[in-house]
Amino acid sequence: MSNVAIVEGFLRSGNGKGAARRLRAKDLIPAVVYSKGKGAQSVALEPKSLNKALLGARRRNQLIELKLKDESGAAKGSHFVLTKEVQIDHVRRNATHVDFHEVDVNAPVVMKVPLETIGKSKAIVAGARLQIVLRTLNVSVKPGDVPEKIVFDTTDSEIGVVRAKSVVMPAGVTLLDDPELPVLSLRMPRGEKAEEPAAGAAAAAPAKKK
Repeated sequence: MSNVAIVEGFLRSGNGKGAARRLRAKDLIPAVVYSKGKGAQSVALEPKSLNKALLGARRRNQLIELKLKDESGAAKGSHFVLTKEVQIDHVRRNATHVDFHEVDVNAPVVMKVPLETIGKSKAIVAGARLQIVLRTLNVSVKPGDVPEKIVFDTTDSEIGVVRAKSVVMPAGVTLLDDPELPVLSLRMPRGEKAEEPAAGAAAAAPAKKK
């Protein structure tokens, strides 16, 4: 499990907008950790490591280990979490509040992973246009193995629809979407097929005698 970002923080007792403002004044980010069967736990996080984790390649799919202390600085254990919701300051591009949900690193979770296409297909060489139907895929994967993206090479794709079953999943990743779901299509521009026979027919027709 190598894809883990470490974020340090403190347990906190205060809640509400006033408590959140006081934390931000101390250069800390308020957050809440939701754990199944344990309720919610309020924490304050160190912004540099948090923003680095949330703005990395995996963004909200990044597995985070929260290493927490109490107000005296004594270690209070850690939590493995995924981001549930994040509020962003769109001017400064940093997090202002985060909700996490705790996960079992050995149990698969349902995630949305970006789908990226590469290659220049035979259909595009022939004049077809590529239309992306889906930009993310729903998959089941352990929290520490979530890929940055799923890549589909279109090089051998012909004119028509490419379905989810044609996309090869990375090791440890299981597709949850309907295998017949269209993910992209390759179509000739409208009217192009009709123009070719017409041009051929014109060339084959004998010239009229004057």
